[in-house]
Amino acid sequence: MNKLAIYLNQHIDGMVYSAPAILEKYSTDRSVLSYKPRLVAVPANVMDVRRLVKFSSQLAAKGMEMPITVRGAGYSKTGSAIGSGIVMLMERLNRIQEIDSRQRLVRVQAGVTLAELRTALEANALELPIVGDPHETIGGLISNCVSASVNTKPGTIIDFIEDMEVVLADGSLLQSGQATTKANSSNEKTLGLKCCKMLNSWLTKNSAIFEKMDNAGENRSWYPGIKDVCGKRGFKLAPIFCGAEGTLGVITEVILRVEPIFESPNYIAIPCANVKEFTRAIKVLKEEKFTDIVFYSSEIFAEIEKTGKSLKFFRTKPSKDGFLLVANAKDDSRTRRKVKIRAIQKKLPESIRVIIADRKNIGDFAAIQENLIAYLSESNLEYRVPVVDQVYIPEEKRAEFVTKLDELSKEVSMRLPLYGSVDYNTYTIRPKLRPDDMESYKKLIMVLRKYIAIVKECDGNICGGSPEGRFLAPFMKAETNPAILELNRKVKEIFDENGIFNPGIKHEADARLIFRHFRDGYGGEFQSSF
Repeated sequence: MNKLAIYLNQHIDGMVYSAPAILEKYSTDRSVLSYKPRLVAVPANVMDVRRLVKFSSQLAAKGMEMPITVRGAGYSKTGSAIGSGIVMLMERLNRIQEIDSRQRLVRVQAGVTLAELRTALEANALELPIVGDPHETIGGLISNCVSASVNTKPGTIIDFIEDMEVVLADGSLLQSGQATTKANSSNEKTLGLKCCKMLNSWLTKNSAIFEKMDNAGENRSWYPGIKDVCGKRGFKLAPIFCGAEGTLGVITEVILRVEPIFESPNYIAIPCANVKEFTRAIKVLKEEKFTDIVFYSSEIFAEIEKTGKSLKFFRTKPSKDGFLLVANAKDDSRTRRKVKIRAIQKKLPESIRVIIADRKNIGDFAAIQENLIAYLSESNLEYRVPVVDQVYIPEEKRAEFVTKLDELSKEVSMRLPLYGSVDYNTYTIRPKLRPDDMESYKKLIMVLRKYIAIVKECDGNICGGSPEGRFLAPFMKAETNPAILELNRKVKEIFDENGIFNPGIKHEADARLIFRHFRDGYGGEFQSSF
């Protein structure tokens, strides 16, 4: 153990590690990049987090670098959960502090996983309707500004945040609700109040710029919560940390609004033979207000069969150019749910089958996500790597996008099957790559540039469902208005003047470093489908 780790272990209740094997373990996340940290810290409580942040800040003030990268489950697909300084694991800050069923509020520490929270809420007939892998932490989900369903309407996790506790760059503790009430105060005794006042002033002066930014639901790049800071209800600080990817502070605790659980879902599946049927079925599903609408290229199921798994939604071998749609007739009323399903059956032609979930086939519906993960993880030296998940494509451009993607697949001789969400208009591809072959990486970058060009031609956005992180930032910088980049750079400067929080991502990302930090393997890892 090196001297720095020994020193820090004398001052915190948790543990700091410097063993090469541990550093290697946390040098990768779910992205194609690898950064080996100098230390791995596991704080035992909030005070430990504050001490570690203050230590990093004091070194930075002396011109020495020991930045902090906060890591939840390590599921980032753009390299935001890895760094070269201290990787801080939040696994011990994992308490569900309080559930208030009457007010429908829950107070949790940032290291609680979504699965743990869902289990606790279900016992109280409540749910947090957000989209994410069950193993991801609440802090990580907030940092990535994940999608959510607000009363069956698309939104983000921002819509559910009541208050937040954050450790700022000087080690001080910020309660976002308390800072909000004093946004216009002249009192600047704490860094939190100073940041609050500076941000409020800066956004007021530059309101014309950030009002032109895409909606957070369509563009999660840079600081997507910035528009919600100055919302209809006045100045509110918590949203600025949503989608910030740990670049502004360390989220330690959050109070979330939750919703009553709907009755058991009524799922349906619709196999579509081609893009025309796919487009028609989506139109009808939206007319009847179905939710949780997801889709998968038929080609994915053909690949799944190679793993020994099979879904029985198709009577015959699925069409090569087809899709499978799965949707939920979500509604408080059981009668209205049945009416929705009957309406779908009447509106669609007989050639398009509607498969309703029942006791006999519910296992097939439940197995879709498991089989998709198996498809993403199965490998024969080549891996389906996450490089640009959840691009946003406007509804009216859907057919054009699918057609152009098929043309690209043929041009580059690489299969690019799609899956994604109709509710959020987000689309994901996972190209195959041999991660120990630099030629494969060069081809991947070439395909990625062409893919991004298609997204742009279809008036879409490559950060439609998650922030840009380290890997996609250089591509986003080339497409972003310089005034918007400057606005976001200023936000970072206000909260983290010395750059101790997760440097090298967002507007600080350097395209030249990407090639130096490509990882050389994915062995033994399971890919998330989210």
